[in-house]
Amino acid sequence: MGGCGSLPRIVVLHDPLTPEEHVQLGVSYESQKDWDAAEKQYQAALAQDPDFLPALADLGNVYAHQEQYASAEKMYQRVLRHDPNHPMANNNLAWIYIAQGTHLAEAGERIDRALANDPQHRAFYEDTRALLLLTLGQPGRAQAASRRAETAAGSELPGFAQQHNETRSKIEAATATRGSQGAEGP
Repeated sequence: MGGCGSLPRIVVLHDPLTPEEHVQLGVSYESQKDWDAAEKQYQAALAQDPDFLPALADLGNVYAHQEQYASAEKMYQRVLRHDPNHPMANNNLAWIYIAQGTHLAEAGERIDRALANDPQHRAFYEDTRALLLLTLGQPGRAQAASRRAETAAGSELPGFAQQHNETRSKIEAATATRGSQGAEGP
């Protein structure tokens, strides 16, 4: 009986990267706005450790940037089930609620929780508060929160200037519109 004389080889592939390394790569891809590549890295980290909080939170950020708010909300909520005081997850979940115009009272509570647990990133959290106040129809108070953000700890951090410029533009537009319509509400 003739044959090829060998059995098929079974190859077991092992991911050489740790979850931490996958997150580092994901963050690098995020900085380049390569959302698909970033998502793949965070998913690879989660394949190794389904509860790895940095991967969950950063995957939420990718979904938020793509306006996949329901998916982002799920990721942030998973982080908060493990760590209810996680500053970034609280702040970013508040941002998701603001973007959707839902759960605005809870958004304020989440911003407060982020501020209480991470004062060195106060600038980001005050910026989110400014968006919340603007959404609540309070551009004057939003402007005050925006000024606090500009002078707060963390205002020199990467990403803040672009985010804050967008917020400030929205506030200025609302203030100009309000100015012609009268005073703001409570």
